[in-house]
Amino acid sequence: MTSTPRSTAPALRQAMTAAAFAFIASLILWTNQQHVSRFFMLSPLLVHTLLETITITIFVSVFIVCWNAFGGHRSRSSVVLAVTFLSAAILGFVHAISFQGMPEFTGPSDMHKSFSAWIACRAIIAMTLLGLSLNPKDPNLSQKQSDIFLGVGLALTAIICSVIFFFPHAIPLMYSTESGQTNFKIGCEIILIVINIASAALFLRDGVKGTDQQVEDRLEIARIPLFLASWLMGISEVYFSLYAERSDVNVAIGHFLQLAAAVAIYRSMVAINIHKPYTRLATQTIEIARAAGELAAQRERLHRMIDTAIDGIITVDEHQSILMINPAAAAIFGYDADFLPGKSLTLLIPERHRSGHGTHLKKFGETGSTRRKMGSHYEDFYITGRRSDGEEFPMEASIAHQLENGARIYTVIFRDITDRKIAKEKMAQYHEELSQLSAALQSIREEERKHIARELHDDLGQLLAALRMDLTLVQRDPELGNKSQSAIQSMDQLILTAITTLRRIATDLRPRALDEGGLFFALQTLQREFSQRHRIDCELIADEDRLTLDDARSTAIYRIVQESLTNVARHAEASTVTIEFEHFPDKIIFSICDNGKGIDEEDMKKSRSFGLVGMRERVKAMHGQFHVSGNAGEGTCLHVELPFSRQTA
Repeated sequence: MTSTPRSTAPALRQAMTAAAFAFIASLILWTNQQHVSRFFMLSPLLVHTLLETITITIFVSVFIVCWNAFGGHRSRSSVVLAVTFLSAAILGFVHAISFQGMPEFTGPSDMHKSFSAWIACRAIIAMTLLGLSLNPKDPNLSQKQSDIFLGVGLALTAIICSVIFFFPHAIPLMYSTESGQTNFKIGCEIILIVINIASAALFLRDGVKGTDQQVEDRLEIARIPLFLASWLMGISEVYFSLYAERSDVNVAIGHFLQLAAAVAIYRSMVAINIHKPYTRLATQTIEIARAAGELAAQRERLHRMIDTAIDGIITVDEHQSILMINPAAAAIFGYDADFLPGKSLTLLIPERHRSGHGTHLKKFGETGSTRRKMGSHYEDFYITGRRSDGEEFPMEASIAHQLENGARIYTVIFRDITDRKIAKEKMAQYHEELSQLSAALQSIREEERKHIARELHDDLGQLLAALRMDLTLVQRDPELGNKSQSAIQSMDQLILTAITTLRRIATDLRPRALDEGGLFFALQTLQREFSQRHRIDCELIADEDRLTLDDARSTAIYRIVQESLTNVARHAEASTVTIEFEHFPDKIIFSICDNGKGIDEEDMKKSRSFGLVGMRERVKAMHGQFHVSGNAGEGTCLHVELPFSRQTA
């Protein structure tokens, strides 16, 4: 079961109540015609003319609204309704002026003309409402198509009027003086009753479903009043089929019902579309007032935010005249907030920057960019401001612009970064000092390792070698027994192991190959020992002739390769390692890559990754670049780039 929308339910109840009342009252009158026929109108012509004039006026109003309500946005239904009710008004006028008793129309044949116009008028309205109740497709029509519809409608109306006036006998007789209304006329009334009742039923169905046409830029048609209009027109046709004399009260009742139907049509098409723009205007006025209130509240919030912001905010026009400045900005520059509006922005810019500032501002506005940071350096987006006492200070700022009434408006948001800049400079100084300290410590540690390695090799190594020689002499004594010989051999083996361990420790501290054979020979030795010790295939790709460097770079490269191989042995679980050098006139690039399990980004950032930290510091001390890359399961590559002046041997 379809429910009636709440907005149409009251109107539907009122229409059905009025329809029921009209039907019940008419039913009572129809069943008591012997009593009703006793009453006659004293001035039937006056009553008829007055009611017809009001009806004609309403029909003309319907035409005006349906034709002009939405200008060029006309649907086919609105054009058909406009033409229909204009034709109905014309035919109604013909009916009124040809009614018996009107000037120049006193002959008995005049009522035939009047009834002919009457039937034509009611037939046009009934058929149009029936077509509208069937909900046909309703496309838009152009102005030319609308004019064609209007022209055809007026031409047909003119033809009908010409036939009524000049060829009345071509139409079956509607009224005779002796017998009154003819059967043909009554038959026509019955047909109109059926058409109107059918239209009323269809309009009632649409009203219950709530299918009123409510398109923003087209004619709005309320179907519930049309249900009532069709119903009343059907009932009125019954009265018009009952009377015999033009002064019969049935004529008056029929015309009153016809007038009520016309009023219902007026409400369904004219009143609703006349009130619609005013209703929309009132709604829009309320919405505008609400939006204005919200805008005022937003502006108030914005002003409070600007006034309480700790950052400075300045708005200027394209001529660099200050339009707005918040208290924080005024305080940063050392001015009173009420003093700066209207002043030039150059008052806040150091003199050496004033000449070019306007050009930069104009260029920014013409680029099409809406906002950007100010300043030139990618790390330090700051500009210089000037306080009221002439002191200059750094500012971090961003600028945005927009068009207002064709003029560019610029807004700058900034903050004083004097303390930050000082802190950053101190931090950079501390960092430089730490880098120098790290380089010095690396150098001192390398010298100390070189010294310890030399002491171990030259002193302790010599002592162990002498001790072994003495032990060899003792071993040759023939008086020693077998037990003593075994003990001496064991001691000799321990001394040999100690000498081997001593040499390995000394080599780890400072490989003699680096001092005696150079970097290439030291790397070859490191490669060979790494492969033998850890069973990992290690390949060195380098040009011996171009790998002759100064001691500092040679030591740094050797230690980086040594630490990298140590990390591979400890963590990578690799089977191959490649050490490759590339030589350029002003730099050397080398990489150590393995096919191990790789390294995660988090592992490279661990604070306790001292091996990576040490390598990075060595590279930084020589103003080089250090980069580690690797993905899980794809191995790890260490890339180093060192600038240098190539040394010759």
